[in-house]
Amino acid sequence: MVAWFLFGFMCAAVVFAVAVYFKFVALRKNVQRAQMRLYASLRSRNDMLPSLAWSAASLPQLEREFAYSLGKMKEICAGADTMQKRIDCEAEVSRNLKKFFSGLAAHKELEKNEYFLKLQRGVLACESKIQRCKKRYNSAVRDFNTLAGVFPLSVLARLLDFDKYEYFDFETSLDKILS
Repeated sequence: MVAWFLFGFMCAAVVFAVAVYFKFVALRKNVQRAQMRLYASLRSRNDMLPSLAWSAASLPQLEREFAYSLGKMKEICAGADTMQKRIDCEAEVSRNLKKFFSGLAAHKELEKNEYFLKLQRGVLACESKIQRCKKRYNSAVRDFNTLAGVFPLSVLARLLDFDKYEYFDFETSLDKILS
């Protein structure tokens, strides 16, 4: 009788471990998918930086050094090898974009420039997409880290080599400046 009880307990433990493994795999895929979407939206924003740098270089109020640094941010962000470096780089891009658009407030002639307005709308669309992707990524990370932090599952996560993920958070909102 005890042997059957132990056998049933072992079978239940194996089924539980397999179910937890598949749940970890599914959550990890969600995190990776959300991370790819976030990086794609960040890349599309960074692709606009050289055009913005040319616009900044043509304005006398903004210094040339700033325009040069804005143009170089694309390569710097692409070369970030850790999550924290990427977060810091993207935060710097956001600060530079805020500085750029706040410096443009004095130039009323740009409100009539169709190319610049199209570029401005593109940056705003990218910023809102980045916000949505960032929320999805952080939500997926929260789900994964919560499951990996619960006591019996945390032991399985370490045994199965599932590491916790970092949150991706920086200020991106340009709405206050552009409105």
